[in-house]
Amino acid sequence: MAKIDIKELQESLPQWEFLKNLPRELKGFHYKDRGDMDGQHVLVLCSYEKPGSHRSLDLIYTKETFDFVPVKQVGLHSFRDLRYITRDKEEFTEIIPQVLERMLSEISEDYCPGCQRVLSEKGVPEWEYGRTLPETIGRFQLFITPEHPFEYINNSIILIDYADFEKGDELYFMYNRVRNEFFAEKKVDNIPKTIHDFDADTLKQLEKHLKEKLVPYLEKM
Repeated sequence: MAKIDIKELQESLPQWEFLKNLPRELKGFHYKDRGDMDGQHVLVLCSYEKPGSHRSLDLIYTKETFDFVPVKQVGLHSFRDLRYITRDKEEFTEIIPQVLERMLSEISEDYCPGCQRVLSEKGVPEWEYGRTLPETIGRFQLFITPEHPFEYINNSIILIDYADFEKGDELYFMYNRVRNEFFAEKKVDNIPKTIHDFDADTLKQLEKHLKEKLVPYLEKM
């Protein structure tokens, strides 16, 4: 398969029928023409954005691997949807219109992910403490709650997410279905950091950690 010249692709975007035919509004997300470079290797083809939600979808081409890629952004979490990565331009133009609504639904605030059964076994839907989390702690805003968890990467499910979007700082709590454990990670200036302060085998243990450590931890970040 011939490799695509990223500069030629960039110049051709205004005439590309694929982009012209994509819906301009879908699931509350609005289409945005792009065509800008993100660094030296990534060309952003277009975006779907929902104002004020901190959620978006980018369609990109990367010359690092010569792939067309959908990239999801939820809060400060940016990740590629591995299901729909392809080097074949024609395949990309065929599959994206078929799965676009699904991808946008999956990053919406009210989406009910397939992980709900797993979380039910852990007692998360009935978790009373999860409903009492403060909306703000210092400069941090509660972005993801246990009532609307987010199915993330590497078999992890985000249950709680406190973010300072302006500074790129974040503390988020997850359940990993393979390791069968609760844990937390943080971002400082958008750089992920591994922490072990909230490691827990059960929801009850996690609740104990949160009651003791959540507020002081965020106040120190």
